Amino acid sequence: MSFNHPIKPATDIEGVRRSAFWHLGRRDHSEKELREKIGRKTDNQQWIDTVVSECFEYDYLNDARFVENFIRSSQNKGLGRKRIEGDLKRKGIDEDVFTTAFENDHHDDVLSAVTLLSKKYKQRIANPHLKQKAMGYLQNKGHGFDDIFNAIDIHNEVYPNDDCDYLAEAMLLLSRKFKTQINERKAHDKAIRLLISRGYTFTSTLDAIKTFNEQFNEQD
Repeated sequence: MSFNHPIKPATDIEGVRRSAFWHLGRRDHSEKELREKIGRKTDNQQWIDTVVSECFEYDYLNDARFVENFIRSSQNKGLGRKRIEGDLKRKGIDEDVFTTAFENDHHDDVLSAVTLLSKKYKQRIANPHLKQKAMGYLQNKGHGFDDIFNAIDIHNEVYPNDDCDYLAEAMLLLSRKFKTQINERKAHDKAIRLLISRGYTFTSTLDAIKTFNEQFNEQD
């Protein structure tokens, strides 16, 4: 069981300085982050400004170095540029600082996206529903549409090409809901809503319903 102990206020500038050095000893911080951390120890703005200036003077604080390390760490987690830029803005980094860092960066975002997909999906991403989920997953990780489409194509090269993948999964969905042919208008509309809600196109939905009904004819 963990307990949140109240932060002990600093009684002098030395207390603020110790707090700053402790935080910077754990990892690099942006200036905004450090000001927020030591601001929990005191509301004396002069102490805070003095300590922050000292940290810059002795190179304990360096936004350019912080950005470089942050970008590398985020890329190692598979995050894309959009996500990283957003995180850096929230940490108070000026756009021109991280734009320059990215200009000098040669990281392959597509490869990062492919790595994420390979860990999450052990199958071909072919049917509309699965592709929609994969795209949303990579978007949340900060990857752009061009990189996402390329990553899915590269991921799929590992698995056999099966044009009927989408059909097989759609048929499975239908078989769970319908035990007879889908002929009546009400049932037909229900089947369409079911598959479209799962990301299937209208054309692929009609193909699936047609194939589903043909299976019952073959059994008769």
